[in-house]
Amino acid sequence: MGNHPWLPPGPPPKPPVLPVEPREYHEFLRTPNLRWWRPVLALLMGGALFFASSMLFGVIAMLYDLGTGRTTMADYSSIDKVTMTPALFLCNNLALAACVPIAMLTQWACFGQRPRWLSSVTGAFRWRWFGECVLWTLPLLLALTLLEAVLSGFDGLRVSPDTAFMVAAILLTTPLQSAGEEYLLRGLGQRAVAAWLPRVAGLVVSTAVTGVIFMWLHGAGDPWLNGFYLFFAVVGSTLAWRTGGLEASVALHAVNNVVSMTFLPFSDFSDMFNRSEGTGSPVVLVQVAIIGGALALLLWRARVRGVVVRSAPAAAPAGPPLPPPPSAPPMPLTWRQDRGNQAG
Repeated sequence: MGNHPWLPPGPPPKPPVLPVEPREYHEFLRTPNLRWWRPVLALLMGGALFFASSMLFGVIAMLYDLGTGRTTMADYSSIDKVTMTPALFLCNNLALAACVPIAMLTQWACFGQRPRWLSSVTGAFRWRWFGECVLWTLPLLLALTLLEAVLSGFDGLRVSPDTAFMVAAILLTTPLQSAGEEYLLRGLGQRAVAAWLPRVAGLVVSTAVTGVIFMWLHGAGDPWLNGFYLFFAVVGSTLAWRTGGLEASVALHAVNNVVSMTFLPFSDFSDMFNRSEGTGSPVVLVQVAIIGGALALLLWRARVRGVVVRSAPAAAPAGPPLPPPPSAPPMPLTWRQDRGNQAG
């Protein structure tokens, strides 16, 4: 029903919160609804919720270990004295796993895009594509882990009272921990930074910013380890860009983390987060080569499979097909005139 001239006009329609033209994963927040302050709010909100989650789970682990006599208050006097315990390992994984809903809800609150649009440009987590990525990367990283174990001679492996708990914690929560890091940094963080910039500049700047944050969050003081973390972050950003979603980066991250912890439950892991200078070496370059090979393999599979890398969910729908033009009336038949010289 149209507006009457004596009535005030209705409110203008709200701008779409989804792209109206084809956008790649990192630029998916560049919509008519974008305002300069929305990415700022998203980064602050996501960071604050992550900090709160980390503090909550950290306190839970500390209270549990103090209550069971696993640690004392003196063990928390400085970061250097904190040792890894099964409870701390589990709570650290759960705090990072919580980044999946944190990133999804932050994007929804700040940009209006529902949580499912953080997984991919199709608005869903593509489970079949994720499963294929796992199957392609698992043999590569298993071979690397077995090679490292053989070279080390399987030294110090034993079954301890914590072994069963750690096996369960690794299998059940490490994939979620890996997904949390990808959703928070390669998802919300990269999209928020790239929202201010055009396509290519947004990709480069957001990859650099989130890559440095990813490296910093790992708290390594060794240049070789820092170089690996930065490289791994760039690989994750490239996968999100060239596959249109987080499935491939989550798969690679989860497989890498789970497989690298294959022998962790059978060893002394109290110092597992020691990343001080000297803990890395040029041997890290072997892992860099394996991760680079996995990147090339997944990009090839995405191209062969025809994975969707861009979409425009809010584009104006095409109108109904036009009716065919009316056909011309048939020409009237005329008598053949051959001056009476008809044959037959």
